[in-house]
Amino acid sequence: MEDDKFALVEKIIKDINNVLSKSPDVYTFDIIPLDNNQQNKSPVLFLENCLGLESWCVKHVYMYCYSELIDKFCYKQKRHAKKFSTINSDRLVRLLNVILLLNPDIGTFWNKRRDIVQDMLLDKIYELHYSRLILSRKPKCNDAFAYRRWILDKIFQDESVSNIDSLVNDELNICELASDKCPNNYHSYCHRKWLVNNLKTVPKYTNMDSLYVKEYNFSERSTSKHVSDYSCFHYRQFCVKNILHLTSSSWKTLKSSLDIDLRKVMVRILAANFPKDTTVQASEENLIAYSEENLMNLLLAYTHRNCYCVVDFVHLCRKLEILFYELSINNELICFYKHHETLWYHRRFILHEIIVVMYDHFGLVRHNGALVKKMCKMCNNIDIRQKQNKIVRYDSNRIYSSVLFQAVITHEIRFINDRRDDGDNYADRHQKYLKFVEGLNSVL
Repeated sequence: MEDDKFALVEKIIKDINNVLSKSPDVYTFDIIPLDNNQQNKSPVLFLENCLGLESWCVKHVYMYCYSELIDKFCYKQKRHAKKFSTINSDRLVRLLNVILLLNPDIGTFWNKRRDIVQDMLLDKIYELHYSRLILSRKPKCNDAFAYRRWILDKIFQDESVSNIDSLVNDELNICELASDKCPNNYHSYCHRKWLVNNLKTVPKYTNMDSLYVKEYNFSERSTSKHVSDYSCFHYRQFCVKNILHLTSSSWKTLKSSLDIDLRKVMVRILAANFPKDTTVQASEENLIAYSEENLMNLLLAYTHRNCYCVVDFVHLCRKLEILFYELSINNELICFYKHHETLWYHRRFILHEIIVVMYDHFGLVRHNGALVKKMCKMCNNIDIRQKQNKIVRYDSNRIYSSVLFQAVITHEIRFINDRRDDGDNYADRHQKYLKFVEGLNSVL
C-alpha cells in the first residue's frame, strides 16, 4: 500500500514537470479543492495554459518531496557542495519545481535553485517564467520576488542581452497583476520600485524618462482603484519625485498623457485662496499666461538670495504644478471616499513637499523642529557662508508672508473645516500634523 502511494506521488511529480517543460506558456497555478480522488485519474489538471492540482494529494506530495530534498540535497555534510551532477541536478530541479509550487515560503529551497542557476544548469528566462507561475497563486510571496530580483540582476549584467525592454514590460505587468489580485501588496510595489531604480544603472536601457511618465500614469490609475492601499500611494510618491527630473520634451509628453493643463489646476487652487488684500491684482487668466519666472516671483515675492546660484524658474514651476495637481486629486478623493486614513497620509506628503520647495527657494531647512539656514553646496564664497550662520526672524517671516504660503495655508484651513463639518475625524489629526510636525502652529 505504501509503495502504491509512492508510485502515485512519483507520477504526480512527473506529470507536473511534463506540463512545465512542454508548455512554456502556462501562466497560472492553483490548488483545486477536492476531498478525494473520485474519478480515479491523475490529480494534475491542465487546461488553457492553467495548471492545477487537486487538494487531496497535496499533503502526500509535499511530505514526499520535502523529505527527499532534506535527506539527499540539504544534508549538513553536503550543504557546501556547489557542483551538481547532471542526474542529481535534474532530480533536484524536478522536486523543487513541485515543492515550491505548493509552498514557496521556504528560503532554503530558493537558495538551492540559485546554486543550480550559478552552475548554469537552469535557464534564467525559464526561472522568470517559473517564479511568475508561483506569484499567480501567492502574489505576496516575498521569496519569489527576491528570487526574481536576483535573476534580473544577473540578466542586466549580461552584456549580450538585447531584449531589456521586453523584460521590463513583463516585469511591470507581473507586478500589476500581483497588486490587483492581492491589494495592499507591499512586496509587489517594493519590487516595482527596485526595478525602476535598478534600470538607472543599466547602460543599455535608455528610456528612463518614458518609463517615469508611464509609471506615473499607472500610479494614478492604481490609487484611484485602491484608495486604502498605502503601498500604492507610497509608490505614487516615488513616481512624483521621479517626474520632477524630466526633460522638456518628456514633460510635454507627460502633460499630453494627462490630458489636463497643469498650470490651470495650480492657478485655480491658488486664485481661490489668495490673500484678501491688494497683494495680487492679476486675474486667473492672466496668471495662466505668466511666464514661469514672473509667476514664481509673484508667488514667492523674494528676489534677494543668500548665494549667487541662478534659479531655474521653469523647474521650480513644474514642481509646484505637479504637486498642486496631486493636491487637487487628493481633494476629490477625500471628498468622495470619506474616512480613509491613507488619503490623509498622502496629503501630508504633498504638503510637506510644497513646504520643502519654499524652504529650498529661501535657503532654509527644518532641523530638529527649528528653521536653520541651508548651506549652498554650489557656492564657495567665504563671505556668503559666514552670512549663513544664523537665522533671524526676517528669514522665517519672508516665507510666511509669501503669496504661495498664505494661499496654501488658507486652502488647508478651509479644507480641514469642511471635512470636520462632514464628520471626518482625520481632519483634526491632519491639523495637528501641520502644527506640531511641520511646525506651523504659529500660523494655524
